[in-house]
Amino acid sequence: MGALTEAGLLAVWEAGLAGDVVRRALVLAAAGGADAASAADLSVGRREAFVLALRERSFGTTFPCAVTCPSCGEELELELTTDDVRAAGPGAGRQVRLDGFEVGFRLITSRDLLTVRDGRTDVTATRRSLLGRVVTTATREGRKVTVDELPERVLDALAAELSAQDPQADVLLDLDCANCGHEWASPFDVTTHLWAELDAYARRLLHDVHVLAVAYGWSEDDVLAVSPARRQCYLELVAE
Repeated sequence: MGALTEAGLLAVWEAGLAGDVVRRALVLAAAGGADAASAADLSVGRREAFVLALRERSFGTTFPCAVTCPSCGEELELELTTDDVRAAGPGAGRQVRLDGFEVGFRLITSRDLLTVRDGRTDVTATRRSLLGRVVTTATREGRKVTVDELPERVLDALAAELSAQDPQADVLLDLDCANCGHEWASPFDVTTHLWAELDAYARRLLHDVHVLAVAYGWSEDDVLAVSPARRQCYLELVAE
């Protein structure tokens, strides 16, 4: 699959404009090659791999980023590549053993996230509900138990194993501050990054369409049919 055209990017932007981060991620994943009908049932990491592929094809392999050091407050600029934020595919482990408990699980999907997010405000309850959705079996010393019977220690272990088994869903970057030397792990969300780029690009493109439509009476299709280099020349002529 090649890069999206400018018209295609505008269509993707419009489709994701009113959605939350999960729904936008599904729009981006579909544009990146995922099957739209089943994207919500992919693991979150697999979904994000499609989003990363779209980013590579549409805006290249380099991510210009800025982060703030949590220790001294210094703003740091860094340049990442897609290889820096690409993680391995899902692992094969699907069981957690702790304190006599054995918990089987599946990976978290976008459908799970959408289900537990809708109408919930209690973070603790939302977390337990999400983890409960992915538990497939739960026993303690051979006796079946419910999700409600699982202690927090076991749920914490389950959450950690979910991250380990679907690493693209939870990318952490090891950073250090050139100003104070502080080292920390910072999360990187490719969907949020790509959406910010796409939103800025789409709004800039629509501004160009507006200017050229007013100046020359062109339609949106007319403007998009002109190459970006020639379009910039027209914009400069209009500004004279």
